[in-house]
Amino acid sequence: MSDAASVEATILDILSETLDESVGDLRSHRVLAAYEWDSITSLLSLAQLESQFGVTLDLRSYHAARTVDDLVSLIVNHTSQGVPR
Repeated sequence: MSDAASVEATILDILSETLDESVGDLRSHRVLAAYEWDSITSLLSLAQLESQFGVTLDLRSYHAARTVDDLVSLIVNHTSQGVPR
């Protein structure tokens, strides 16, 4: 699953559940700091993203992601490169 639109939809679903925000709100305010994005929600989201996409993300790259678009790019790049788990 490396189609950016599919990746974005999955990420938004995961973040919606983790942050208890609607997907619509997340689409309009894409900066994660606008929500209760703290170490706990960050790690919960990371675990769900890695499980959903079957990847292991570099923690520094993950924490450098500040927006939904950054997370989409991170996942798409990771999956399109065929990086092993």
